[in-house]
Amino acid sequence: MITSRRASRFIRRFAGPGEGSGIVCFKFWQLVPAGGCPYQCAYCFLQTTPWFRFNPDQLYGLVYTNVDDMLRELDAWMEDDVPKMMIVGELQDGLVFDRAYKKVTGRPLTHWLVPKFSAQKRHRLIFLTKSTEIDHALELPPSKQVVFSWSVNSEYVSSRWEHGAPDPAARFEAAERIKAAGWPIRFRLDPMVPYSDWESGYGETIRQINRLNPEMVTLGALRATSRTSLRSAAKRNGRDDSIFDFLAEERDPSGFKYRIPFRQQVSLFRFALRRIRANIVPALCKEDSALWKELGLPFRGCHCLLGNSDAVVAERLNENKDQQSAALRVALKKRLVQIDINSEPTRTAVGE
Repeated sequence: MITSRRASRFIRRFAGPGEGSGIVCFKFWQLVPAGGCPYQCAYCFLQTTPWFRFNPDQLYGLVYTNVDDMLRELDAWMEDDVPKMMIVGELQDGLVFDRAYKKVTGRPLTHWLVPKFSAQKRHRLIFLTKSTEIDHALELPPSKQVVFSWSVNSEYVSSRWEHGAPDPAARFEAAERIKAAGWPIRFRLDPMVPYSDWESGYGETIRQINRLNPEMVTLGALRATSRTSLRSAAKRNGRDDSIFDFLAEERDPSGFKYRIPFRQQVSLFRFALRRIRANIVPALCKEDSALWKELGLPFRGCHCLLGNSDAVVAERLNENKDQQSAALRVALKKRLVQIDINSEPTRTAVGE
């Protein structure tokens, strides 16, 4: 395990999709208490991020030691009156470093963070993980302000492309223990892959999700910003790159990601949505609006948000309105210029 002081800020915002993008995603908040991940998932996007390309030894785990700086940032962030969600697990596994944090800083990561969120009713914290490191979390009293979320998949996908990670059965067991202790849970069924027997595999995964009755399930399919770069990185890191054979040749309609073919996505997601219990909120992760429309899925929030009324949703909508207004102004200006150019000058009659 590598340790270091973090020089940049601990709290970041996801940059979000570009201006005018049809991708349904938002500038959510993320905490970076560590970097990398000891698991060896073939599809992990961290393999192609500049930091880990130039510091490959840190890809498998980097724990930051300047906890006081992190907590000061967090205290300032929590002073905001606008309710927000903070995610731990976007640039690292959210729980796998809990024990390492105790060894390095004297307390598990959960013990540094959870009490701050438990002590108030405005903001929520969510840990996204594949880990089963829950013993230290279970030492704390449960709070509705803290959510534990597991990334899960079918047994086949996990055994082939998620090497080193606990198998889905172990993740479900950890989630069950956390929920039994009184904590809210969520799941991300992501990335879904259309392998030959996917209906059987995902049918069983969804049965386990329904059994645990989480507050939300977010679906995602295999995707890559650059399929050639991610495939090359997976090969370089000794991971099975065959998963990228499922990606289409073209990007999604918004040009955001390479994905599996659209109709296959629709089939995978419809299969899941028809089987997820009606009381569980369904969502999609970083998918194009065309897919939401095709599925007839209303937006009720997604994994990294408080819900559909989260402030970052209104922020994105306002940005879109501003962009649309700006586009209309530009179009109108062009039209007026064209009219001015094409119009004949006014003729004045003799004697007027």
